[in-house]
Amino acid sequence: MSDGNLPVFEHEFWMRRCLSLAERGRGLVSPNPMVGAVLVRDGLVLAEGWHALFGGAHAERMLFEGLELGGGVESGGGSGLGGELGLRGQNEDFSDCILYVSLEPCAHFGKTPPCANLILEKGVGRVVVGVLDPNPKVSGKGVGLLRDAGVDVLVGVLEEECRQLNWAFWVNQVLGRTAVVAKWAETGDGFMGLVGDERVLISGVESSRWVHHLRSGMDAILVGVNTWNLDKPKLNVRGLEVSKQPIRIVLDRNGRGEYTSEGLRRSDGELWVVGGDLDLVELLSWLYREKGLGVILVEGGASILQSFLDADCVDDIHILRNSQMHLGSGIESPKLDRSMLIRGHDLGADEHWVWHRNFGVTGIKTVEGDRAE
Repeated sequence: MSDGNLPVFEHEFWMRRCLSLAERGRGLVSPNPMVGAVLVRDGLVLAEGWHALFGGAHAERMLFEGLELGGGVESGGGSGLGGELGLRGQNEDFSDCILYVSLEPCAHFGKTPPCANLILEKGVGRVVVGVLDPNPKVSGKGVGLLRDAGVDVLVGVLEEECRQLNWAFWVNQVLGRTAVVAKWAETGDGFMGLVGDERVLISGVESSRWVHHLRSGMDAILVGVNTWNLDKPKLNVRGLEVSKQPIRIVLDRNGRGEYTSEGLRRSDGELWVVGGDLDLVELLSWLYREKGLGVILVEGGASILQSFLDADCVDDIHILRNSQMHLGSGIESPKLDRSMLIRGHDLGADEHWVWHRNFGVTGIKTVEGDRAE
């Protein structure tokens, strides 16, 4: 993609910087999307911004607020393609600047004023957008507002990367519910563990580190009552600094859970117990619309995982497979169409098989690649 003035690689260079900035909001802004923005003049950065905290300033507003305070770019941060970082004051003429932003600027009043209006107030001459916002209140309206005012707008630079960064936000907006990540470890012959009280450690140290990184980006971790009673899981993030621990959710339809003081103390995260015969789609809609949960991790047990899969409520799957271990019998792994899985980067000796729901420009589709056996 090229706008006829700058080569595609330069637009992509700055959009990748936006994506890197946006990542700083992981685990902090949900159910809002992670967004990064960079203001550039002649290959030099004037300011950078990102959405850092739910309810806080959006990326574009953070960027301009940084300029007004005489900052906006971290000392020692990434430089432009052809020179050092440059800082400008609040009265700067931005008509010759390009504002790069990974997600379409909002055009409606939410917790903060519209960012599209702010861009017009600042007089930015050109805006490059990674992907349109899926929110019906926004989609196309922010870009339309800018274009109607005479701003040169380019849309679709690293579009798929920008969409994938906020895949959970797409689930929230398109399906109207909390996004779901399913994760489990299994042996080479397809078992998650033995029947009874005996525990079997299937995945290795590298997988364990990765799982805690995965947990750090979740609003909550969900398990069934059997897993809660038998495994006594902590359901928290360990080995990483996080601003708060994920909420712990136990599905306990018949009130069989053992909610002792010891269980409450396993983690600093809140403990929610959900009872009754709730439909999973209704539950996820409630968790999103009433509780503000953007994404949760479902960790077990096998029957709970299977119920989410059967209800088509899983949007991201991660299977850690120890192909060298065979149990012969025990708790079987969830059943799913394994032809849709892609082998990702192995974690130590564990194979990492993945699938995700992808919201592309033509609708919902699955990723394609090497198939699982």
